[in-house]
Amino acid sequence: MPQAPWIFPTLADRRWIEADLDALARAAFPATDGVNPLNDPWFCDRWVAEAAARLGADHCWGGWLEDRAHLWRGHYLPEGCTIHLGIDLNVPVGTPVLAPVSGEVMHAVPCRASGGGWGGWFVLRADAPEGGAAYVLLGHLAHASLPQAGARIIRGTPIGVIGAPRENGGWYPHLHLQALSGEAWEAVQHAPDTLLDGYGYLGEALGRLFPDPAPLAGLRGRSRLRPDG
Repeated sequence: MPQAPWIFPTLADRRWIEADLDALARAAFPATDGVNPLNDPWFCDRWVAEAAARLGADHCWGGWLEDRAHLWRGHYLPEGCTIHLGIDLNVPVGTPVLAPVSGEVMHAVPCRASGGGWGGWFVLRADAPEGGAAYVLLGHLAHASLPQAGARIIRGTPIGVIGAPRENGGWYPHLHLQALSGEAWEAVQHAPDTLLDGYGYLGEALGRLFPDPAPLAGLRGRSRLRPDG
């Protein structure tokens, strides 16, 4: 069984596996019209947990540059803007999270939008960028657990807990971990609340602008073709 992500100290002894949620959703819910049951966050939470169990694990993760057009059919995403820019680590509400890098908090917001918002989220400017990850975004956290903008954060220190759907943007409970290059942050820093999203369009050099964040959590994803534009 693959190594557990080190950023969840209370889940260090659990079994983890990488999973393609869009592929699993196509198999479980093949309909392309009508209501998508996965847009109900608590239904989705149970389904994700059951999917991990069927794969022989306690928790699953994955999603970098995964096309999630079917998984989130009927959600807020514009047509074609369905390439996931980070990884999702699927863990219960209240799970403590450790900082994946040392750095300065550039932006921290308790977003109250539902139906596709970030919930509690913040961006760290990494002191020592790795693999092109000059900035690191963590999303869908509990509001009360957020650090303050301008705070100095040390790698491995507690920086939040996983939020429930009522405060995480209306999603099933999970951590969204996303890496940004300096170029990507420069493009959104003046209005990150409106310009920065967890999804993008295919063919925008996404692999360069939003590098694989899995190594920051001590994970390594399976190789796949990347839409580098």
